[in-house]
Amino acid sequence: MRLSAESPPQHIFATRAARVTMVMSALFGTTGVILVFLPRWLEAERGLSGAEIGIILSLAQFARVITGPLIAYRSDRASDRAAPLRYIALAAVLAYTAFFFVDGFWPLLALGFIALTLSQSMTPLIEAATLRATAQGRMSYGVARGIGSIAFIAANVLGGIVIARFGLVAVVVWIICGLSLTTVTSWLGLPKDPPPPVANPSRTGGANALLRNRQFLILIVACGLIQAAHGFYYSFSTNVWRGQGISPEMIGVLWAFGVACEVAFLWSLPIIERRTTPEGLILLGAGAAVARWFVMGFAPLGLALWPLQAMHALSFAAAHVGAMRLLHRDAPESSAAMAQTLYAVMSGGLLMGVSTLISGQLYDVGGAIGYWAMAAMAGAGGLLALLLIPPKPRVSPATPR
Repeated sequence: MRLSAESPPQHIFATRAARVTMVMSALFGTTGVILVFLPRWLEAERGLSGAEIGIILSLAQFARVITGPLIAYRSDRASDRAAPLRYIALAAVLAYTAFFFVDGFWPLLALGFIALTLSQSMTPLIEAATLRATAQGRMSYGVARGIGSIAFIAANVLGGIVIARFGLVAVVVWIICGLSLTTVTSWLGLPKDPPPPVANPSRTGGANALLRNRQFLILIVACGLIQAAHGFYYSFSTNVWRGQGISPEMIGVLWAFGVACEVAFLWSLPIIERRTTPEGLILLGAGAAVARWFVMGFAPLGLALWPLQAMHALSFAAAHVGAMRLLHRDAPESSAAMAQTLYAVMSGGLLMGVSTLISGQLYDVGGAIGYWAMAAMAGAGGLLALLLIPPKPRVSPATPR
């Protein structure tokens, strides 16, 4: 009796997509506390002003203009594209450990720059890995990204509960443990990820070709403005809400509700994408961001916050998915990480740095009025995104008989 040469079908939880999603979940479960509660820790535990917090948070974002492409180039050219992520995760654990045990603005600025640079650089690498892994078809990008967002939600809610119970020291413990888990899962879980063969590899990782592409530049600047318009929300919404008397637990729930709506959107992508285009998603996100931040500038409380938080599904997720689809569709496979990183450099780096720096000044001046500057930024991104819409084909006049 001859045994079949065919191997049994691979279980979905043993696939590359599932393993990448596991690492993404560990990372996003850490980011959910860094983003929401680190500014509050800097204000309450280290006595920093809004302007000082803005400088610390924005320095790493500005530096991504240089550090992001360098890391992406190394990743795209590595014999194993998972290796840079593993080493960066390990370095981030050490950097944050040092950061949390210093005091004073200048030491916090120096170590915060290193720590935030490392943790932020992992996101475009894991996004590129997720797009590659989910292209194999066993798990869709929307499902994988949605699972990562659920981890972010859990961090929002559980982080708020733990901080309310044990104080802001829980921020330190959560972030160090979360980054340690990211490190362990990346070293033990990520399979080898060799790059595709390239006949004539570019010495710049494809950056020159991408930056000469007019549509690519419009995409990263337009979507960068829309995403950077979340700068005040990411950096100072927790501080504004605490000043209004909202508890840490409720702040965690509000953040979680917004991301839960994002997950629902992501898991509905097969239906949504049959009815619209990536360009349409970007414009939808821009319009929602303008409306959301304009209303948030009036510092609403109570029931009004819930529909505004629900709009995160559009202001963030719709614009993000539209950008991801266009990047994956139009960027060469050999420059996938570089394309993701250049987008991240613009959205989470240069423009987010400007947004965060401005937000710190506006928070000191008038609290929630900083949201109005974000509405203007999102509106500028939406106007620029109109240029992404492909021209309609010209219909020649009917030939007379």
